[in-house]
Amino acid sequence: MFDTNRHGFGAKEWSEHSVNIQIGCANACIYCYAAHNANRFNLRPRSEWAMEEFTKRSAMTSYPARDGVVMFPSSHDITPFNVNEYIRVARLILSRGNRLLIVSKPRLDCIREVISKLAEWKSQIMLRFTIGSMNSDTCAFWEPGAPSPQERISCLQEAYSEGFRTSVSIEPMLGGINAAISVVDAAAPFVTDTIWIGKMNKARLRVPAEYAYAVDSIVMLQGDERIMALHRRYSDCPVIRWKDSIKEVVARHGN
Repeated sequence: MFDTNRHGFGAKEWSEHSVNIQIGCANACIYCYAAHNANRFNLRPRSEWAMEEFTKRSAMTSYPARDGVVMFPSSHDITPFNVNEYIRVARLILSRGNRLLIVSKPRLDCIREVISKLAEWKSQIMLRFTIGSMNSDTCAFWEPGAPSPQERISCLQEAYSEGFRTSVSIEPMLGGINAAISVVDAAAPFVTDTIWIGKMNKARLRVPAEYAYAVDSIVMLQGDERIMALHRRYSDCPVIRWKDSIKEVVARHGN
């Protein structure tokens, strides 16, 4: 239902529809595409992206039945600021029979609320948690406002134990292939469906210039030869899915 072969890129690899109810995100990830685009189109300065503010969509009172999967959220996370409104809107989406993909760098308190309040619709839900590295310092650098990787694994364990469908996104990879392998090893016992792996997309464009040295390191660690080695390692692993950034490397090298 959720991980069919779609032909889109980015979010369209995962869903047909996206919903967001705020601008800004407390995670303050320095590679964030939404923060980059908001700054580019003069919606909000990059320096103010961590400030959370509801949009008009947060007040919606209905949501139609849709063909395909609805991803909610896609450009912000579920945080103490918005968790109550998130659950209210998610109920609107689910009550019309929609399939809901919940993507998050999860906070344990928030996820407990979500899985408790949405339990009656668990057959329509997949929880996909983003974990780019198991190294706390690495995550704190790239995602300074987000929970630690250990907290995210705890959220994954809890969702799994409560009978929800679970998935993990290692996109962006926050290090080299060994970092990605460590996430797979930590997460796999609590994943019911899939683990997606992808490079840090457009890092030289989206990451602020003062972090150019970190981007140089990422580009080196995620070079084609290393990505191909990662692809070979998991080529026969049924739970692994490759994001478009990995597929491009594989296509380039004729495999």
